[in-house]
Amino acid sequence: MPRYWPLERGRVLTSGFGPRDGGFHWGADFGFPGGSAWRPVYATGGGTVVFAGPAAGFGGPDPAGWVVIDHPSQQGNGTTVYGHIVREVALGQQVRPGQRIGYINPDPATNGGVAPHLHFEWHRTLWSPPGPDRLDPLPKLRLSLDPPPPPTVSGPRPAAADSTPTPKSP
Repeated sequence: MPRYWPLERGRVLTSGFGPRDGGFHWGADFGFPGGSAWRPVYATGGGTVVFAGPAAGFGGPDPAGWVVIDHPSQQGNGTTVYGHIVREVALGQQVRPGQRIGYINPDPATNGGVAPHLHFEWHRTLWSPPGPDRLDPLPKLRLSLDPPPPPTVSGPRPAAADSTPTPKSP
């Protein structure tokens, strides 16, 4: 099964996994030059949504917060966490690799009080508290594909509005 980046091409790593500000950052943060608000977020692999909605540090109320996906062995194992987003999937929903699952929350009032970005985690098996079962996600993403482009809409185009001014009656 293919594995995908959680954000489209052009993303930049803004904070990596590891020591940060006297503590430890248990994931990787991604953003975009010029701003990250409203950017779509994609599932890195197929699986089942096991948590969705508000979460401490990631924001709320629902649908703001996080999405957590459990990936079965045929999808690459592990659990992925997508934080500071607005979810577009439901608890218990099956998702496909590369499927859009939400967008980066633009509002610090509902995204945990931070500048808009994606916080991404990879857990060895099930969701786990900070510790050795949380993995640096960058090696797992190294050979990943960029998410597929959104489908194009086909069919007749709407007629363009006539730009000729209508004369007014005297």
